[in-house]
Amino acid sequence: MKNILLAFLICSSFIAVSQIPQSFNYQAVARNTSGNVLSNQFISVEISIRDGSPTATIVYQEIDTATTNQFGLFTLAVGTGQVQVGTNLIAINWATGNKYQQVEFDSNGGNSFTNMGTTELLSVPYALYAAKSGNTTDFAVYLETASNGIAPSTTLLLILIG
Repeated sequence: MKNILLAFLICSSFIAVSQIPQSFNYQAVARNTSGNVLSNQFISVEISIRDGSPTATIVYQEIDTATTNQFGLFTLAVGTGQVQVGTNLIAINWATGNKYQQVEFDSNGGNSFTNMGTTELLSVPYALYAAKSGNTTDFAVYLETASNGIAPSTTLLLILIG
């Protein structure tokens, strides 16, 4: 029984380590309308994911806040902000075609957003779909009994994660 428990704990640790982040990075430099860098300033950014075209339906939207550094640079983890539309980033059906990211910005950290444009998402978010590989089964389970006569009660459960 101890061996079964040990095997289960070892396999559980592999599963925990193999989880992918449920977000992706967005990085930009914040500037005012004159093109001057906004250094060390609290800002808010609204990120929308559109399905199929730059003007299509928004399937996910969140608001993030950040403070720029001395160069106006800020980084967000899209998927960790305050959700406005949708449930979460992983709930997006990435397999249904092209997705577009629209970025809106408020240099005062509020909710008066200015549209900064929309661009097609290319590889990274689709890794969220690739983690599922389009399959309903994400791993294979094999039962292996030692050939040295160990009783089946100490059978090792081996889980392979692809």
